[in-house]
Amino acid sequence: MTGPLPATRGAFPHARVAGDVVHVSGTSARRADDTIEGATVTDDGMVRLDAGVQSAAVLANVERVLTEVGLDRTDLVDVTAFLVDMDDFDAWNEAWTGFFNGAEAPARTTVAVLALPHPHLLVEVKATAHLRDRD
Repeated sequence: MTGPLPATRGAFPHARVAGDVVHVSGTSARRADDTIEGATVTDDGMVRLDAGVQSAAVLANVERVLTEVGLDRTDLVDVTAFLVDMDDFDAWNEAWTGFFNGAEAPARTTVAVLALPHPHLLVEVKATAHLRDRD
């Protein structure tokens, strides 16, 4: 995903820096225009959701947030993923593996949740990164 990040859905930042730690708020596959990557509504109202596409988009959005503070995926130290359906775990894991592509990945926890802020969202991620000098 490119372009501006979507607005947060409340009075909180995309990320908060505290010393050398960056806390990334819950991030989804929402685009700046408030549509959702991996969610398609057909002309007849059918909704098609793709957990793999959403997972990749969520990770890309997390990295876009990190970019705003001069970091990237290699600076992540801990990630918590929230899945609406654990049947989507394999799709999430595949996107994760592709995102890190052999690089050292951060610690990770994946949990199931009853719902996310929009019924078309399948995945949300909260992350912590280490802010360090880049000499």
